[in-house]
Amino acid sequence: MANSLFWRYWAPPIFWALVIMALSGDLGSGPKSFSIVNWVLSWFVTLRPDTLSTINFYVRKVLHVVFYGVLAVLWLRALTASHPGRAVTNKILALALCLAVALTDEGHQYVVGSRTASWFDVGLDLSGGVVFLSLALGFTKRK
Repeated sequence: MANSLFWRYWAPPIFWALVIMALSGDLGSGPKSFSIVNWVLSWFVTLRPDTLSTINFYVRKVLHVVFYGVLAVLWLRALTASHPGRAVTNKILALALCLAVALTDEGHQYVVGSRTASWFDVGLDLSGGVVFLSLALGFTKRK
Protein backbone atom coordinates (compact mmCIF):
# COMPACT_ATOMS: atom_id res chain seq x y z
CA MET A 1 0.00 0.00 0.00
CA ALA A 2 2.72 2.50 0.96
CA ASN A 3 4.63 1.70 -2.22
CA SER A 4 1.60 2.47 -4.41
CA LEU A 5 1.01 5.70 -2.42
CA PHE A 6 4.56 6.78 -3.20
CA TRP A 7 4.38 6.07 -6.94
CA ARG A 8 0.91 7.51 -7.38
CA TYR A 9 1.23 10.65 -5.27
CA TRP A 10 4.82 11.40 -4.23
CA ALA A 11 6.76 10.42 -7.35
CA PRO A 12 5.09 13.07 -9.60
CA PRO A 13 6.14 16.13 -7.55
CA ILE A 14 9.62 14.69 -7.00
CA PHE A 15 9.97 14.04 -10.73
CA TRP A 16 8.67 17.55 -11.55
CA ALA A 17 11.13 19.10 -9.06
CA LEU A 18 13.94 17.18 -10.79
CA VAL A 19 12.79 18.55 -14.16
CA ILE A 20 12.93 22.07 -12.72
CA MET A 21 16.40 21.41 -11.34
CA ALA A 22 17.58 20.06 -14.70
CA LEU A 23 16.38 23.29 -16.31
CA SER A 24 18.21 25.39 -13.71
CA GLY A 25 21.49 24.48 -15.39
CA ASP A 26 22.71 25.38 -18.85
CA LEU A 27 19.82 23.44 -20.41
CA GLY A 28 17.43 26.19 -19.28
CA SER A 29 19.67 29.14 -20.09
CA GLY A 30 18.49 32.22 -21.96
CA PRO A 31 20.30 31.40 -25.22
CA LYS A 32 18.77 27.90 -25.26
CA SER A 33 15.24 29.18 -24.68
CA PHE A 34 15.86 31.99 -27.20
CA SER A 35 16.61 29.35 -29.85
CA ILE A 36 13.37 27.52 -29.08
CA VAL A 37 11.27 30.71 -29.05
CA ASN A 38 12.87 31.81 -32.31
CA TRP A 39 12.24 28.42 -33.93
CA VAL A 40 8.57 28.31 -32.87
CA LEU A 41 7.82 31.90 -33.88
CA SER A 42 9.68 31.58 -37.20
CA TRP A 43 6.87 29.31 -38.37
CA PHE A 44 4.48 32.26 -38.14
CA VAL A 45 6.40 35.52 -38.37
CA THR A 46 9.88 36.98 -38.77
CA LEU A 47 10.91 39.17 -35.86
CA ARG A 48 13.91 41.34 -35.07
CA PRO A 49 16.38 39.88 -32.55
CA ASP A 50 15.56 42.54 -29.93
CA THR A 51 11.84 41.72 -30.21
CA LEU A 52 12.64 38.02 -29.89
CA SER A 53 14.74 38.77 -26.79
CA THR A 54 11.82 40.59 -25.19
CA ILE A 55 9.42 37.75 -26.01
CA ASN A 56 11.96 35.23 -24.69
CA PHE A 57 12.24 37.17 -21.42
CA TYR A 58 8.47 37.11 -20.86
CA VAL A 59 8.11 33.47 -21.92
CA ARG A 60 10.76 32.53 -19.35
CA LYS A 61 8.98 34.48 -16.58
CA VAL A 62 5.58 32.96 -17.44
CA LEU A 63 7.18 29.51 -17.35
CA HIS A 64 8.40 30.19 -13.80
CA VAL A 65 4.79 30.74 -12.75
CA VAL A 66 3.52 27.69 -14.65
CA PHE A 67 6.25 25.25 -13.60
CA TYR A 68 6.00 26.15 -9.92
CA GLY A 69 2.22 26.30 -10.07
CA VAL A 70 2.15 22.73 -11.32
CA LEU A 71 4.68 21.77 -8.65
CA ALA A 72 2.53 23.27 -5.88
CA VAL A 73 -0.55 21.37 -7.04
CA LEU A 74 1.44 18.12 -7.22
CA TRP A 75 2.84 18.67 -3.70
CA LEU A 76 -0.65 19.44 -2.37
CA ARG A 77 -2.03 16.29 -4.01
CA ALA A 78 0.69 14.16 -2.37
CA LEU A 79 0.28 15.80 1.04
CA THR A 80 -3.50 15.45 0.93
CA ALA A 81 -3.22 11.75 0.04
CA SER A 82 -0.94 11.19 3.04
CA HIS A 83 -2.68 13.56 5.48
CA PRO A 84 -6.29 14.06 4.31
CA GLY A 85 -7.57 15.99 7.33
CA ARG A 86 -5.01 18.80 7.31
CA ALA A 87 -6.17 21.13 4.52
CA VAL A 88 -4.56 24.38 5.69
CA THR A 89 -1.35 22.70 6.85
CA ASN A 90 -1.08 20.85 3.53
CA LYS A 91 -1.41 24.10 1.56
CA ILE A 92 1.27 25.79 3.66
CA LEU A 93 3.57 22.77 3.33
CA ALA A 94 3.00 22.64 -0.45
CA LEU A 95 4.11 26.28 -0.72
CA ALA A 96 7.05 25.66 1.64
CA LEU A 97 8.20 22.76 -0.53
CA CYS A 98 7.90 25.00 -3.60
CA LEU A 99 9.98 27.62 -1.82
CA ALA A 100 12.63 25.01 -0.99
CA VAL A 101 12.83 23.97 -4.65
CA ALA A 102 12.87 27.63 -5.79
CA LEU A 103 15.73 28.50 -3.44
CA THR A 104 17.66 25.40 -4.50
CA ASP A 105 16.99 26.26 -8.15
CA GLU A 106 18.24 29.83 -7.78
CA GLY A 107 21.18 28.69 -5.65
CA HIS A 108 22.16 26.30 -8.42
CA GLN A 109 21.83 29.08 -11.00
CA TYR A 110 24.13 31.22 -8.88
CA VAL A 111 27.01 28.79 -9.45
CA VAL A 112 26.27 27.96 -13.11
CA GLY A 113 28.22 30.21 -15.46
CA SER A 114 25.48 30.56 -18.08
CA ARG A 115 22.78 31.45 -15.51
CA THR A 116 22.05 34.19 -13.01
CA ALA A 117 20.17 33.89 -9.71
CA SER A 118 17.28 36.22 -8.95
CA TRP A 119 15.13 36.86 -5.90
CA PHE A 120 12.49 38.13 -8.32
CA ASP A 121 12.31 34.65 -9.84
CA VAL A 122 11.79 33.13 -6.38
CA GLY A 123 8.86 35.53 -5.98
CA LEU A 124 7.47 34.48 -9.35
CA ASP A 125 7.84 30.84 -8.35
CA LEU A 126 5.88 31.35 -5.14
CA SER A 127 3.28 33.42 -6.99
CA GLY A 128 2.78 30.53 -9.38
CA GLY A 129 2.27 28.21 -6.44
CA VAL A 130 -0.31 30.50 -4.84
CA VAL A 131 -2.21 31.11 -8.09
CA PHE A 132 -2.33 27.46 -9.13
CA LEU A 133 -3.31 26.27 -5.65
CA SER A 134 -6.11 28.85 -5.61
CA LEU A 135 -7.31 27.72 -9.04
CA ALA A 136 -7.08 24.04 -8.13
CA LEU A 137 -8.98 24.56 -4.90
CA GLY A 138 -11.62 26.57 -6.75
CA PHE A 139 -12.16 23.71 -9.19
CA THR A 140 -12.38 21.08 -6.45
CA LYS A 141 -14.94 23.12 -4.48
CA ARG A 142 -17.23 23.26 -7.53
CA LYS A 143 -17.40 19.48 -7.85
